[in-house]
Amino acid sequence: MVSVKYTLKPGKREELLSFVMDNVQNTRKEQGNLAYSHYPSLENDQDMFVFEMWESIEYLNDHINMPHYIEFSERRKPLLQSYESQTYAATLYRTRSTAPRSD
Repeated sequence: MVSVKYTLKPGKREELLSFVMDNVQNTRKEQGNLAYSHYPSLENDQDMFVFEMWESIEYLNDHINMPHYIEFSERRKPLLQSYESQTYAATLYRTRSTAPRSD
């Protein structure tokens, strides 16, 4: 599992949003991808959060070398103010079919 928080330079959100979906859609098609989403902050127009799940670290490593990701990364680079990612080893603890306390 990977969580990424990056901050865009002021006024760059719309530019990023104009091309981020191509990367999201192509990444979701990659072998080993379980989930991949970009979330714009609801609090400001600069922060973005990315959530990723991969079957293995090898698939994640393959992802960062995919042509579509390389292109996205190069287009995003001049828009960035800061970037931080964390990669976790995760184990499924529980699966629910209803929301907690929904009874």
